[in-house]
Amino acid sequence: MRRALAGLAAVLLSASLTAPVGAAEGAPAPKELAGSQERANKAAARLAAGQSALAEVEDDVAALNGRLSGTRARLAELRGEVRQLGVRQYVQGGDPTVWIVQTDLGQAARSRALLRHVTMGRADAMDEYRAASADLADGQAALERRLAQQRKAVEGLRADEARVTAELERLAAAQQAYEAKVAKDRAAAERAVAERAAAEQARAARAPAPAQVAPVQVRPPPTPARVAVPAPAGGPRVIGSGEWVCPVQGPRAFTNDWGQPRSGGRRHQGTDILSPRGTPIVANVSGTVSPHNSGLGGISYYLRGDDGNTYFGTHLDRLSGASGRVSAGTVIGFNGNSGNARGGPTHLHFEIHPGGGGPVNPYPTVARYC
Repeated sequence: MRRALAGLAAVLLSASLTAPVGAAEGAPAPKELAGSQERANKAAARLAAGQSALAEVEDDVAALNGRLSGTRARLAELRGEVRQLGVRQYVQGGDPTVWIVQTDLGQAARSRALLRHVTMGRADAMDEYRAASADLADGQAALERRLAQQRKAVEGLRADEARVTAELERLAAAQQAYEAKVAKDRAAAERAVAERAAAEQARAARAPAPAQVAPVQVRPPPTPARVAVPAPAGGPRVIGSGEWVCPVQGPRAFTNDWGQPRSGGRRHQGTDILSPRGTPIVANVSGTVSPHNSGLGGISYYLRGDDGNTYFGTHLDRLSGASGRVSAGTVIGFNGNSGNARGGPTHLHFEIHPGGGGPVNPYPTVARYC
């Protein structure tokens, strides 16, 4: 009887921990969680594309402003030369602008030749002045068009930020509901096992004592295998296999944004892992962590891993105070948008430097462990 009861308990407990959570009302099934994650990642991809588009427009605006500054400086120089032309022509006699308004092409050509002779070859300053004026007008029109595109890109980027934030909130709610249902099912299974064990003990106590018989050697039932259960929400969760774990321990979304354009003519050299503000950022491997601050990245850290690689994370909201030797999963800080990310979506910019050298695309590794 005890063997049968133990076997039944194992089956009940295993079934409760592995049954699809979506079968219960109000809790998402794992495939629905996967769908929510996919939507969040797509929103992150749209956001990254919007950031790239805005960076390209900003670079064009900067280049156009530089070009216009040079054109204005050249116009000022030519304006002085044209003024000198007028003075020289006045001293020599005649109207320096007659050839400009001359309707007789032959007369205009003769006037220009005379003016060139009188001003020692600088009559072409007027042509340069006209060309520079036209170039300035064209440059200003191009700048206005790019500024309009910049305003539109900024509006689109804000809409993408709102979408990815909403998707992350939905993903967080779905994960919490899933974890709560798993915990509830496990508690119910444990209660059922305890109640059945208590009932069996009560029945055994009421039953008459059995006749004395020779003892029979019975092998104990096999120990049921442990079933992995997600840790409850609110704390770091080691979700990677082996030593390497995801550096962002909470709802997250990311895309392969390596090499995409960024402001100032830069290229993105990491993976942006978007997550709500305050999400724990942990050491992805054991090693030595060093806090770091910079104007570009804001609150940051370096992790020199025991695996021989160096990891860099930036844009944190704050650090946890961890420094020196840490084990994998140790909380280093909390997600934010410090540095040049201020005002944008909260995320961890994460880099991998193999052997402490130059950065490589971290997306394949992040996609595996996150």
